[in-house]
Amino acid sequence: MWRCRQAVQTTAQRWLRRNTSPSSGSQQFARAPHQQHFSVRLYNTSACSITASGQSSLLNRPSILAGSDSHPSLVRYGDVKTSNPLLITSHTFSTRGGKRPRVPQMRDLHSVEEVIMTAYEYLNDMSRRDISAVWPRIALLMTKPQSKQRGKSSHNTGKLSFDDMEHMLYTIFDDTTDGIKRCDMRGLTETTLGMAKIAKTLRQQGKSKREDSRVILRRLLLSKDMKSNEKLFQFLAGASMDKFDRFDARYLSNLAYAYALIDYVPEFDDGSDLFDHIAMNAVDVRAEFNAQELSNMMWAYATVDKPHAALFEAMGDHIVESNRFDRFKPQELSNTVWAFATAGTPHPKLLEKVANHIVSLDSLDRFKPQELSNTVWAYATVQVPKHKLLEKVANHIVESASLGRFKPQELSNTVWAYATARVHHPELFQRVAEAAIQRKTEFSKSQAVANLLWSYSTMGITNKKLFSSFVTTASKVIDSCTNQELSNIAWSYAVADVDAAPLFNDHFIKKCVEKEDGFEIEHLFQLHQWHLWQTKEMSHSGLPVDLQERCYNVFISEEPRVSKFQEDVVAQLSSIGLDPKEEVLFDSGYRIDALVEVNGNQVGIEVDGPYHFIGKGRSPLGRTVLKRRQVPLIDGIELVSVPYWKWDEVGKDQAKKQEYLRNLLSVKSDK
Repeated sequence: MWRCRQAVQTTAQRWLRRNTSPSSGSQQFARAPHQQHFSVRLYNTSACSITASGQSSLLNRPSILAGSDSHPSLVRYGDVKTSNPLLITSHTFSTRGGKRPRVPQMRDLHSVEEVIMTAYEYLNDMSRRDISAVWPRIALLMTKPQSKQRGKSSHNTGKLSFDDMEHMLYTIFDDTTDGIKRCDMRGLTETTLGMAKIAKTLRQQGKSKREDSRVILRRLLLSKDMKSNEKLFQFLAGASMDKFDRFDARYLSNLAYAYALIDYVPEFDDGSDLFDHIAMNAVDVRAEFNAQELSNMMWAYATVDKPHAALFEAMGDHIVESNRFDRFKPQELSNTVWAFATAGTPHPKLLEKVANHIVSLDSLDRFKPQELSNTVWAYATVQVPKHKLLEKVANHIVESASLGRFKPQELSNTVWAYATARVHHPELFQRVAEAAIQRKTEFSKSQAVANLLWSYSTMGITNKKLFSSFVTTASKVIDSCTNQELSNIAWSYAVADVDAAPLFNDHFIKKCVEKEDGFEIEHLFQLHQWHLWQTKEMSHSGLPVDLQERCYNVFISEEPRVSKFQEDVVAQLSSIGLDPKEEVLFDSGYRIDALVEVNGNQVGIEVDGPYHFIGKGRSPLGRTVLKRRQVPLIDGIELVSVPYWKWDEVGKDQAKKQEYLRNLLSVKSDK
């Protein structure tokens, strides 16, 4: 009797789906308990509607039964008399004693088609938890090539037609959403996370012309512009609100992670959003989080740009207090520091502890390229350059010869981190340059190209071979460049002094003009130096007059900052009778610290403190290299440098300081 009742109900639903005509109307998500209820319809309204009959109504969905317009047979499973072999599965089950069939485990199914068919055939026997397991299994199998999926399949599913698959998937989706509020916290988060993973995979794979499960899943989980189906995920978020008091650390973390995968933050009528509620509950149960749950949670908040201060502080404190960094895998360590850096909520004690832990490790072999890259990027971003950590990572990369496994963005991010932190490691920069040159055709993202070139120029490493080889590569990404990337590329070539006429052509100048309103002060500063290089050094075309004047005005507007070091040098120049002029502005737009006349010639003096060099070393930064080259060439003024370490070596003795300056400038003593 049970089988008969279930078969009647199910096949009747199929018949209704096949024979009901389309209707219009607004979509509702609420289901009133113990009353007439509405079936949730969260996909394309042209193919579905809501019925008030207490049953789902899928409009114009093809039946998988024998192609007849007559009423369908009222039996199911092995008793079905049909020419479609897909209804006769190879799963065995017992009906002795009126028992329900045993539902196969999703983990035992090895293709998307097999999961869809099995879930459809056993839908009436599946618990809410069984149904929720369908979506993460599909998500996992979608990341594998279909050839491998079929190869592992232990069931003879045959070739599932597109119409059959469409009908099955819509039915499974309907059942999932209709019963979502009856799910426990595990089933709800498992469903949400599974659907989010599928949506992300679909977006990564792009649109397919083949009629397969991906086409149907796109209709269900994505909008026409390939973004996530916000109506669906808003509905799932609402369903979780009533259960937050029962969510433990694992499910809070998984829920946040799911919405970060699709980059969507559901908002509610009271002005709050889902991530606000997750954060409040997570702080209360922070002691329950394990390493993976912590790192996933923080990664999620950083990814959706929700720097919840109370959450980051509480979680940071908890990690520090527990002091069990040995329980964190490399990816979890990397994701954690990346999240704190990206969210702009640095936790000094946490960053200190993580850095010390990594430095204490015997080997970094377990760290993947992305984990190494993200870790050094994080410390550079928060301006907490732990030199021992950066040194250890750089040595590992150089010694392990692992750069072949680094993706272009990871190569770029790595040297960007060292350049930003002003940490000089010549071997690392040389190895990365060699790897980048070999794989220059793989650099297809403008950010990776711009950051790579900027890093070398910033550090004053003018690797001619690198810059020459990237002329064509950079030309290909100009159209996708942001304002910052355009100015960074231009400035980098000016520092390197590598002729790049095919790159800096009329098209490049046109892009600069098109984006003129978006250039910030720093970008205009860089473009002015590039314009000087193009027109005065290379004799090429530069910026249009209007943009050129704007860049020049920004360049000369920078207020000079006079240090005590500079005041001391100027005072000693006066003591030896040179009558120095301070902060002299030249036609190029450059200012120099002091200008003196020596033996009838004007000589510019640059007082170079530590800010002009890499770290606390003696290698000049790119901006220092560029100024030292351009002032003599463009303004015709000889430049000499008074570096901070030379002045320190002289000490406080006034006579020794004056003698040092006389020797530097070839000025004869009055004695």
